[in-house]
Amino acid sequence: MNWFHELPSLELATVVVGVILLVSLSGLALVAPRARSSTLHRHFDNGTIAGLLSALIGVYAVAAGLTAVAVWQNMDDAASDVSREAAAIAVLYHDLNGYPQPLQNKAKRALIAYTRYVINFEWPLHQKGEVPKDTMRMIEETQHAILTFQPTNDGEKIIQAQVLQAYNQLLQAHWLRVQAVKYTALPAELWVVVILLGAIAISSCFLLRVDSFALHATITLLVAAPIALVLYFIAVSDHPFQGGISVSSEPYQAVLEKMLPPPKEPDK
Repeated sequence: MNWFHELPSLELATVVVGVILLVSLSGLALVAPRARSSTLHRHFDNGTIAGLLSALIGVYAVAAGLTAVAVWQNMDDAASDVSREAAAIAVLYHDLNGYPQPLQNKAKRALIAYTRYVINFEWPLHQKGEVPKDTMRMIEETQHAILTFQPTNDGEKIIQAQVLQAYNQLLQAHWLRVQAVKYTALPAELWVVVILLGAIAISSCFLLRVDSFALHATITLLVAAPIALVLYFIAVSDHPFQGGISVSSEPYQAVLEKMLPPPKEPDK
């Protein structure tokens, strides 16, 4: 189902809303004539069915609302993980200023290479719901450069401690991002519950006795449309790194711009 979550927002909205409305009208065309020709309305009038419909919509609203809040929280958490890692890169780059040359430049080049790797290689894979197998390779090059430094006095020991702390924060944020890509999604069981509740709520509209099919279809669509829009919102937010609404790599790009030296002005 990766292709589904990779769709742009407009296309995903068209698919989700269009399919739900089409299925709702098809179900109405099949069920409503049979309901009118049966003995159903001798036992249940429209008032009773409307009360049942209201109760079902209320149950769906609670379940879908809680689900929508959960997926948005997942999106916010994933964005926080990305910002945390970008901040850790910036802090580590700054702390490396205390290293002697040429080790300082070596460590900084490794950190810049890692940031570029995240933007240019890892991020396109994240947008497909994938994580590179050798995700640790680039970050370990930075670690190797850091561990090469051997402090010779108390000042350098303090600097090394700060650098190692910043590196550990970067490593932690890195793993949080990777885990968010791999495991941040609603369980299939919750999807089934939300979809079935919506289907039951829409299906209850079919039982109303309305002589005009156009009016009956309008009532059904008025119930189905909000349900379709909520399901679209859940779908577009379910995978934080995929689709039209997704976590951006902009924090890494902003940090990279600050780490790169300014372009040289042409000689006059």
